[in-house]
Amino acid sequence: MKKQYNLELGKKQVQDFCNNIQIWFNGTAVNQEHLYQQIVNTFDPAFKLINGDGDTIDFTMLTQWLKQVYGQFPTRIVSLQNLEGYATSHHVVLSYIEIQSTGGIQTTRKASAVFVIKDSKALWYQLIEQWIN
Repeated sequence: MKKQYNLELGKKQVQDFCNNIQIWFNGTAVNQEHLYQQIVNTFDPAFKLINGDGDTIDFTMLTQWLKQVYGQFPTRIVSLQNLEGYATSHHVVLSYIEIQSTGGIQTTRKASAVFVIKDSKALWYQLIEQWIN
């Protein structure tokens, strides 16, 4: 039962992040600082991202980047496909397709994410992205 609950926590984290990052990119937050905190508080301080270009980004770099991109993509839409995974009592591993569309430009990436469960929350621990197109 706990494993299923953790799996749902992880899936919700991915869905909420995609929704929140779209609002962030669009610059349409009702309260920018509150949204910023909502986003960054979902990451473990040891978080690492290996992006589609092969670059490694840590938690500090992510938070600095977020501050730079607020409102930079007012028409961007972020969507998910094929969200699936596995959970233990302490971790969640998910894979999914993330599609970002801005005007006529679309980027698609396959993502694999590991979450740690702390205080009944799924925190982003590692994310690996690979460009699909």
